[in-house]
Amino acid sequence: MSGGVRGPNSALTEFLRSKGIDATEIQSRHARRQREAEQAQAAATTTTVPSTEITEEIEETVTTTVTTRSGRRTTTAPSTALVTAQVTTAETSTSRASKTAMKKRKKPHGDDNSDAAFNPYYKAKPLPGQIAFCEICNCRFTVTPYSKSGPDGEGFICTACGKKTANQDKDATKKKFVAKKNKRKTVASLLDGEATGVKSLRDLAINVVAKHIDEVGQVMDCLQIGRRDVDKICQVISRNRALNDHTLKLFLDPGITRLNLYDCSKISTNELRKIGAILPTLRYLMLRFCGSMTDEVLSYYSTQLTELKGIELGGPFLVTKPCYMQFFEARGFQLEELTITDTFRVDADVISSLVDNCPNLKELRLRQIVKLDSQAVRLLTALANLKVLEISDPGEDLQDGAVIDVLNSIGSGLRELDLSGCMLLTDQTLFAVRQCCPRLNTFSLTEADDVTDEGVAQLFRNWDINPGLQYANLSRLRKLTYFGIEAILEHSGRTLEVLNLNSCPLQPDAWDFWWHGGTKLERLRSLDIGFVRSVNDAVVEKLCEVCPDLGELKVWGANHITEAVQVPGNIRIIGREADLHYMHS
Repeated sequence: MSGGVRGPNSALTEFLRSKGIDATEIQSRHARRQREAEQAQAAATTTTVPSTEITEEIEETVTTTVTTRSGRRTTTAPSTALVTAQVTTAETSTSRASKTAMKKRKKPHGDDNSDAAFNPYYKAKPLPGQIAFCEICNCRFTVTPYSKSGPDGEGFICTACGKKTANQDKDATKKKFVAKKNKRKTVASLLDGEATGVKSLRDLAINVVAKHIDEVGQVMDCLQIGRRDVDKICQVISRNRALNDHTLKLFLDPGITRLNLYDCSKISTNELRKIGAILPTLRYLMLRFCGSMTDEVLSYYSTQLTELKGIELGGPFLVTKPCYMQFFEARGFQLEELTITDTFRVDADVISSLVDNCPNLKELRLRQIVKLDSQAVRLLTALANLKVLEISDPGEDLQDGAVIDVLNSIGSGLRELDLSGCMLLTDQTLFAVRQCCPRLNTFSLTEADDVTDEGVAQLFRNWDINPGLQYANLSRLRKLTYFGIEAILEHSGRTLEVLNLNSCPLQPDAWDFWWHGGTKLERLRSLDIGFVRSVNDAVVEKLCEVCPDLGELKVWGANHITEAVQVPGNIRIIGREADLHYMHS
C-alpha cells in the first residue's frame, strides 16, 4: 500500500505468510505445471504416430505459397499447421484400419466368406439391382434392398411371393398370440378356483349381471333370479370389490331367511344396521370383513332378529366385550351356529358368557382370536351339543391340557375338529383324539412342530372305532415323513375326499405305498402336495392312476413338475411353475 499503510489481513493470509507462501510462489507453481502438461502432451502426440512413412513425410520440407496484399508470392518456412493436419489424418486412417480389422475378426463363422471357403456349392446372394430367380416360384425379378430371403435363408423371393409369405407370417403370429392369451385365461381361472373349458349359459349370465350390477340393479327383481344364483352374484361382485351401500340393496329381499355378504368393507355402519330393519325374519347371517360394525349395530340385531339361529362375524374389531355379552344374553338361547374371527375383544369373560347363554350351540368356530388362551378354551367343556369345533390360530399359547379336557368332555359328539395353527400341541392331543372322537370325519392340525411322524401313525393305525375321515389337513407338520402317511392311507384311503399335505417333508419312499400298498383312493377329489420336494412328473402321473376321481391337484412350490407331465383332461393342476410365466408375459 502507498504511504506504508497496510490493510487488514485474514487468518488464512497470516497462516500462508507464516509458512513462507505468497502470491508470487503460487503463480510460479501454476506456470510450471502448465509447461509440464504441454511437454507431456507433445511427447504423447509424437509417440502415437505408428507409421515410418508418415515420419519421413513430416521430415520433408513443406513450403507454402502465400499471396501478399501487393500481389507478390513468397515462399515461407515449413508449415506447422500442415504437419499437424498430416499427423491427424494418419491417425484417423490408422484407427479406421484397426476398426475394420476388428470387424473382420468378429464376423461370425456363417458369413459369406466362410461359406465360400468351405462349401463348394455355395452361391453368393445377388446385390440390389441385379437379376435373380425367386426361390419359390422360380420367376425372374430384379433384386431390391427390400427383397426377402428365401424359405431356407438362401437367395431371395419375388414381390408376389413376399406378400403371400407376409400374410402367412401375420396369421401365424396372430394364432400364437391368441393361443398365449387363451393359456393365460386358463391359468387365471385355475388360480381363481373356477372351472376351465366352456362355461355354461348360467355362469355367463351371472358374470354379465355381476359386471353391470349398477345398470341392472333397477330391473333385477324382474329377472326372476333364483336365490342360489343371487348368492353366486354376490360372491362375484364381492371378489370385484363392488359390494357397497348401493349394490347391497339388491340383496335385501324381505322374504329371505339367509344372507351371505362376503365383503362388507365398503358398507357403512348405517347400511349394516338397515339389515336388521329390512330382514327381520333372518335365520342365518354371514358378514365378512365387517370392520364398520359397532356396538349399536349388534345391539340392534339382538332386538330385531328374533328368529336368528346362526351368525358369522368376520373382523368386528369395533364391537366391545360388554356388547358381546349383551348379545349372548338376548339371543344366545336360540343360537345353533356361531363364528367369530379376527378380533381382540373376545377373551375368557366373553367365552364364559357364551357358554352360559348358548347351551344349544352345535357349531362353534373361533378363528384368529387374539386373547384366546388355555383358560378360555377350558370353558368350552360345558357345550355338550357341539358337533363342529374350530380353534384355529389363537393369539395366546394353547397347551395340550386345555384341548384334552375339551375332548374328554364333548369329543364323543364331534364330527369336525379344526386345530390349525395351534403350534404347541404334541402327540398327546392326537392320542386324545383317538380315544375320544369316534365319529370324527373332518380333522385339521397344522403347523404343530412337536407332532411326530410316529404320533400321526399311532392316531390312525388300528383306529377301528372310527369309520374313516373324509377331510384331512396335516399341512406343515415338519416331522411327517413316511409312517404317518402309510397309516392315513390304510385307515382312511377309501373314504378320503380332500387331503392336504402341503409342506410336509415326505420321503421318496413314501410315495411307493400309494400304488403298491393295495389301497386305491377312489373318492379323493382334491389333493394338495405343494412344497413337497419329492414330487415330480412320475409321482403325479401315478397319483392320477390310483385316484380315478381326482379333479384338483395343487402343486405350489413343487419345482420338479413340468409341462411334459401326462394327466387326464379332467384334472386341474393348480400352481405349476411352468404355467405361471403366462401370467406375467
